[in-house]
Amino acid sequence: MLADNINYLKKKDPMLYKLLKKSEENKQEPQVILEEAKNNQKTLKIKKDNKTVYLHSKYDPDKEAELIIDKLAEREEITESTHVIFYGLGLGYHLDVFFRRFPQIEFSIYEPSFEVLIHYLNQKSLKNLPLKQLITIQCEGDNNGMCAFFNALITGGKKQSIICDLPSYQKIFAEEYTAFLNQFREVVKSMRSSMHTNYAFEKRWILNSVINFKEVLTTPNILMENNAAFKGQTAIMVAAGPSLDYEIENLRSIKENRSAYIFSVGSAINTLLHHHVLPDVVCTYDPTKENQLVFKTMNELNETSIPMIFGSSVGFETLEEYKGLKYHTITSQDAVSYYFLKVKNDQELVTVSDAPTIAAVTLELIYKLGFEKVILVGQNLAYLNNKYYANGIDHQKTIEAEKEKGNFYQEIPDIDMVHGTEMLIDVDGKEVNTNDGFISMKKTLEFYMKNYDLLVVNSTKGGAQIEGAEFIPLEELIQSSLKPGSFEGNEFRNIRRSELYDKEYIQEKLLEITKAYEVYQGLLVLMKQQLIKIDELVMNKNTKQATLMYQKLDQSILALESNDFAKIFALPMNRVEHELLARNVQRIKKEKNELKKVASLIAYVNAFVNLLYGDSLLNKQLIDILTERISVAFKENEENQKKSSVL
Repeated sequence: MLADNINYLKKKDPMLYKLLKKSEENKQEPQVILEEAKNNQKTLKIKKDNKTVYLHSKYDPDKEAELIIDKLAEREEITESTHVIFYGLGLGYHLDVFFRRFPQIEFSIYEPSFEVLIHYLNQKSLKNLPLKQLITIQCEGDNNGMCAFFNALITGGKKQSIICDLPSYQKIFAEEYTAFLNQFREVVKSMRSSMHTNYAFEKRWILNSVINFKEVLTTPNILMENNAAFKGQTAIMVAAGPSLDYEIENLRSIKENRSAYIFSVGSAINTLLHHHVLPDVVCTYDPTKENQLVFKTMNELNETSIPMIFGSSVGFETLEEYKGLKYHTITSQDAVSYYFLKVKNDQELVTVSDAPTIAAVTLELIYKLGFEKVILVGQNLAYLNNKYYANGIDHQKTIEAEKEKGNFYQEIPDIDMVHGTEMLIDVDGKEVNTNDGFISMKKTLEFYMKNYDLLVVNSTKGGAQIEGAEFIPLEELIQSSLKPGSFEGNEFRNIRRSELYDKEYIQEKLLEITKAYEVYQGLLVLMKQQLIKIDELVMNKNTKQATLMYQKLDQSILALESNDFAKIFALPMNRVEHELLARNVQRIKKEKNELKKVASLIAYVNAFVNLLYGDSLLNKQLIDILTERISVAFKENEENQKKSSVL
């Protein structure tokens, strides 16, 4: 290995260096051989399945590399926002050509063979590559190599990733290449979904948490004030899948005999109301304005006898409309409650994690309530008889409608499919039609199930197989394990709000956040002044003063990011933009031309500061709403205490 490469790896990636040394010391018959091509350049050939295959052209590796990059440039738009993943390093001819054309592009390297990587490090210096643009370099080695590679991309790479592979690798490392592509697609899909979710809800999460704070302070915390009422019991989690139609009479029997608690999630409440079967509780946490439509029928019927468990960041309209009993649980997206709430007697605040599906959130809720077993009903995660939902739900979807939107697919083992390779099999071992949303829900549910000491049974007829949940028809469970009279039926109604949260602490935090808001406003004004001054210095090409002034601006940014109002409200409401700013600043700071660097930095910072300025009216409203909601909640609780003492 060249001395330059040894020094670089020891300093920047000691783990990879150790793996390479271990591979070198493990002397076996070489499978990768270095030889000269016809044009006197070096090339590599590899022994595979009793055949010898060249990684590069045995005639002219450099010309071959030119063609590879030509095709890549025709296929992909390569800009400064592109991140290129080189799958297969070989002797790096294609990298040399690429960076002669695109010297400023971020990149990562993934090499499936230690032998090949060692040959490269013996022949070429990594310093010949634009290392300041390198995100990560990884060699497969074991099953952890690919995970480590994609973890590095998620935390440090850019969003617009493309793959540049050596064509020979598709044949020589066919299985490894297929696995890599599949994992890449999953990571890209997950990153896009996460960014889309954050962007869609970043302001909504905060707004909901503020408006709902009065409901949090005036309702029982279901996870902390239930007095172990549900310990050892069985819950039935009823979702809105089409197989719910088959279970109505079974659920009616369970309800009448009080043999298990019925939890309604999502739109299932509409099917249950349609058939006059009232669940023991409804659960909701969706932050969108549209979430209130799920309970439109229940509100129109003035059905207020069903207790509602809500996540604290749920769409505030849902809580405003529903007049029945409510119980809250704090969700992981609710930064407001985390800031204001302190549980008395030094207890830890018990919360639930935000998840892409209400089923996963409710599963965690059921587990933390102390239930011993949960039975899934209507959790199809697939279409059944061309239907998405059970009867009684107005917003019915069909396969044909979803095809038109581009959401539908039937998974088949084809590595070229955008959506993946996993087969979706139902509880009877047959293939079923599904879509992206269902696949995501299934994986999330299975992930959550692995973390809980909770027996999960799947009673969804015609639904997807769910790993970790044995399929047993509901009628069999009624006969074998659901005992009539397992509970009284008033357990939810008997839960009362106690003085769980420290009232004085909430008042102190309100005073602190109000002061922090005033400081935050001053910081925005200061930063705007600094940006104007830096812009003038850049225009006058005063590099030294521009750099010094940017350092002051940098200190202002740090002060803003440590401000409580910014941390709880302003930055979470712009979390996607804040993340993009941080990534762009990190990238630009590698620029060697000081004046150009400062000019680029202030362009991004100015855009972000203007974005924060745009929220000024909303910020003031949030402080006013919080102050009013806390005051109303305290008065309402005092009045209820007086009424209770009189009774």
